[in-house]
Amino acid sequence: MRQRRTAVLVLGMGALLTGLLALQFGWVRALIEARSDLFDEQARTALVEVQSVLALSTAEFPPPPVTGLAPASGPQADSLAEVRANGTLKREAAMIVADSLMQQVLESRGIDFEFRSALLDRYGRPIFLRDDDVALLEQFQDAGYRIPAGDARTLEEVQLYTVHFPRRRFALAGDMWIELTANLLLMIVLVAFTVYAANGLRKAEHLNRLKSDLINNMTHELKTPISTIGLAGEALLDEEMSSDPENMRYYVQLIRSENKRLGLLVENVLRAAMLDQGELELYRQALNFHDLVKEVMRNQAIHIKKQGGSTTTQLNATDPVVMGDRTHLTNVVFNLVDNAIKYGGETPQLLVRSWNDTESLHIAFVDNGIGIPREHLGKVFDKLYRVPTGNVHDVKGFGLGLSYVQAVMQQHDAQIRVVSTVGEGSTFTLVFPQKKKTT
Repeated sequence: MRQRRTAVLVLGMGALLTGLLALQFGWVRALIEARSDLFDEQARTALVEVQSVLALSTAEFPPPPVTGLAPASGPQADSLAEVRANGTLKREAAMIVADSLMQQVLESRGIDFEFRSALLDRYGRPIFLRDDDVALLEQFQDAGYRIPAGDARTLEEVQLYTVHFPRRRFALAGDMWIELTANLLLMIVLVAFTVYAANGLRKAEHLNRLKSDLINNMTHELKTPISTIGLAGEALLDEEMSSDPENMRYYVQLIRSENKRLGLLVENVLRAAMLDQGELELYRQALNFHDLVKEVMRNQAIHIKKQGGSTTTQLNATDPVVMGDRTHLTNVVFNLVDNAIKYGGETPQLLVRSWNDTESLHIAFVDNGIGIPREHLGKVFDKLYRVPTGNVHDVKGFGLGLSYVQAVMQQHDAQIRVVSTVGEGSTFTLVFPQKKKTT
């Protein structure tokens, strides 16, 4: 039910983001179209003003050349060529005047866009086209910015002064860079916030699920020793059972054992609270890590034997001394040994090795347990995380041990590494940096 609610919230946020982005894109499009329409109106008004001024000026646009076959040679051909050349010069001069007027009118209206000009007939064929603008003929033909030029007595003599703005779109966008940039930043913030919120919801859902598992598992773990202690207490109150010294000793030891187990459970929870509050304080001193390992192995020997398991040590490090906190490092070793026992199956086997390299001390804890799947290796040090093994209560623990181990190692500027193969076991290796000894 909770997962469904989270999915609905994420989908709702996604739909809201999509709607907001659609509104933003619509607004940008409407803004660009409005600016484009405004520019078109200003450009056409400028051309009308240019037309009015040209009508009063001395600029001359001679009629277009007569179409048809021209004489190949002779006086008529020379005369026709001279007329055409003269007409071309007059048109060029008139175009220079028109371009100058157009530039002045645009600047007076605050439009500082580059433009190109050409003279076309009513069919869109070029009458005057500069060599640099030949590639723009199609744009001139499609352009909507044109005015009649010259005195046309017939339709065939119609000439159209045509203007093309080659960088019109970029110029309009550049003119609106503040609005577009602000809109882009707003959209980025919206996307980032939505992704962050959706990710936060997923993490919160995952954390809630882990906490729920923790509470269920903790209830199961705490009820067992409490129930055992209660039964042992009732047995001690029974006169027949308490009259036998052996029974008395057995139940007392049982109460002590279960009480110790309760203490360890509470200690794990307190360690987690210390990590959350950043109160993990260290008292550093020179420690022989071999002695520390042997002490923990000695204390855990009974539990290993109960499960028919065995331990082996290969402590080959020539320099096992590190600077660290005895209590916390003892807990680190205890957690790793305890994990090897819990996940070691029916007959857990644990090998503890140590060695030195040029600058570090390595201590490896090798077990023959169920192993850790590849997809879970990166999560085993997360708080409350437990590798799924079927029944949530089939292996005791709260998922706090390895997160505590990693926190302690980080406080010691050291590392913990894990290598595992499903069905074959896992190897947890502690790596402590050591300063080189000068001779």
